[in-house]
Amino acid sequence: MRVLPLLLVAILGGSAITACGAAGPKRVLSQPPSPAQTGSALPLTPVPQPVDLTKFDADPCGLLTKDQVAAVVADPPDAVTPRKSLTTASVGCAWNGGNSPLVSVLKPLTEPTTLEGLKNTSRRESGALDPWTETSLDGLPTAVFHEMPGPDNCDVAVAVTDADMLVFSFHGNGSTSTYWDKDRCGGVLKTAEFVIGNLRAG
Repeated sequence: MRVLPLLLVAILGGSAITACGAAGPKRVLSQPPSPAQTGSALPLTPVPQPVDLTKFDADPCGLLTKDQVAAVVADPPDAVTPRKSLTTASVGCAWNGGNSPLVSVLKPLTEPTTLEGLKNTSRRESGALDPWTETSLDGLPTAVFHEMPGPDNCDVAVAVTDADMLVFSFHGNGSTSTYWDKDRCGGVLKTAEFVIGNLRAG
């Protein structure tokens, strides 16, 4: 699964870095966001509480509110631009605010499309995605891994149905995260929690 590095290059390559002004806009959030609520690892199949992906397929960039973008991408979120991604390999959205990490959610359309399939790939078995940690999020099997090296990169895959997973990522070495500089994987998990919650809400 090499679509994530390609998405990173495409979007960061087109991002503009703005000059600092004397006084920037105020933050949207009055306090840092709480960590995502994770649970014990679950069997990867069957998915016990599958998620309806109709809303994701229709508008993946509409799955984070302004406050949620502030919580996981950049606060204030005024400069954050969502960009829909649709290729033969995946569909999804990425949010970037210039110097902030590239935050993305993708649904793979080519193998591996499931969390079990990702776990059984030669890349995972060879340690290329390490450290790999299994957990759960909102009753769904979840894995935290690293598609790209570097302390500022982290990925989370969530099994949302028996046939699909969603892959969430923070990418961008040297980028500045308002609330997750010391815990990039925590930021990815929070992104996943937001998106899954919004999908569940319909």
